[in-house]
Amino acid sequence: MSEQGKAEWYSNKELYEMQVALSKKMEALSAELGKTQVLIRDYNGLRGRLDQCEQRMDEFTGKNSGSKDMWGYLVGGIGLLLALVSYAVR
Repeated sequence: MSEQGKAEWYSNKELYEMQVALSKKMEALSAELGKTQVLIRDYNGLRGRLDQCEQRMDEFTGKNSGSKDMWGYLVGGIGLLLALVSYAVR
């Protein structure tokens, strides 16, 4: 092998140092992944609670609008009844 070919190879010490650095980076990445998994789990829990709250709000809003619609029909019915009575009296 020529001198130039030998210069491209790493020594055992350099390879070991590179392996240790890679191992440390992988440990840091694993820790970050663990944190990310915890955050995702917490987010999913909050998302479920938010969905339940939105469902309750929709039900509450529907009940309120339903009662308002009923009063509107009742007032309209009374108006129609009075119109018929006044027409019949004439």
